[in-house]
Amino acid sequence: MVTSMFGCNEIEMKMLLIFPIATMLLLGSCKIKTGNNNQSTYEGLPQIKAESDQTYCRIGDERVKSSWIFSPQSELDSLFLNCYSDSMTVTFYTDLDSITFNLSPERICKFYVAFNDTQQTLIVVKGISPNFNTLQFDKTLKDTNLNFWYELNVNNEYLKLLRSKFPIDSLIEDAKTDTERVQNIIDWVHVQWQHNGNNQPEKRDAISILEEAKEGKSFRCVEYGIVATACLNAIGLRARTLALKTKDVETLQYGAGHVLLEVFLNDLEKWVLLDAQWDVMPVLNGVPLNAVEFQKAISENYAELEIRTASKTSKQNYIGWIYPYLFYFDISFDNRQGTGFEPNIVNGKRKLMLVPLGEKNPTIFQKIGTIDYCIYTNSLNDFYRQPQ
Repeated sequence: MVTSMFGCNEIEMKMLLIFPIATMLLLGSCKIKTGNNNQSTYEGLPQIKAESDQTYCRIGDERVKSSWIFSPQSELDSLFLNCYSDSMTVTFYTDLDSITFNLSPERICKFYVAFNDTQQTLIVVKGISPNFNTLQFDKTLKDTNLNFWYELNVNNEYLKLLRSKFPIDSLIEDAKTDTERVQNIIDWVHVQWQHNGNNQPEKRDAISILEEAKEGKSFRCVEYGIVATACLNAIGLRARTLALKTKDVETLQYGAGHVLLEVFLNDLEKWVLLDAQWDVMPVLNGVPLNAVEFQKAISENYAELEIRTASKTSKQNYIGWIYPYLFYFDISFDNRQGTGFEPNIVNGKRKLMLVPLGEKNPTIFQKIGTIDYCIYTNSLNDFYRQPQ
């Protein structure tokens, strides 16, 4: 029986569930160290004990989240693990025991779990290579007819009210760089409520969302993006919410989009990705990355890629989750903050969508939604132009 996996997203799961078990069993097992002093075996393979079907894995120093529950009623169960390097140390935990082994792409490790000292389940662990590919975009063209509006925070009464109601100024008083300032802001936004993908606020502005959060309400990724963007605008940094969409955005019924933000760091003169829902800023070789740079770094420089967080967000958990969303990218033309004004549009559209070269322009969202609000571009110069 194949049930689930660690470190993989739902799209990968659908593909992996059809992997032929017979082929896996022909590949053999690897050296294993068990967590108990008196290592037991069953049919020539290591055996560990369990009284619960709840399990988890640790890869290196990171605990990997998963909904995987092994099936003690089955003779065979399997687990797939993304291998981001040629070799990684994996520890598999039950409620009573543990077992440690080295895993690499296409390698198989096998052991038994004795459930309540009676039922024996063969666990087959397979290492898989993540399907990471660098997206390609145009790096030369630029559409001079596109206009963007960013919040300059000049006598903006709404942002003044935001700063008076919430401790934004105190969050940045000891920060010496823009990078430190934005990290302090997203750290704070991250803990204002628990994520709830099904709950929407009564109003869509930052102050209203934070007021509802004080009452105990929880919200979606969208609201993390809105609040973090407003807070950064309030301290004088130009920020914009960023909507990500998966390659199969038109055919997925749900889970095809995620909202976060990008901010322009004046001291680095570049756009940088921030995810307040996860409390994450990606960094490569000391330089914070924008969304497209992040996608490329995952594909080409995973080992060197750093996930900066104050919330102990796992690099493997986050990248395994976020990677499918890093395909289509869209931003608003008008990124000003406040209420009571009509946003500017360009040629009848309110957003710009960055599309990889050779890919279609999506017009449907999750089977039933209509994407009719975007101008499409393949140009990085259009999407990442320096704000004026």
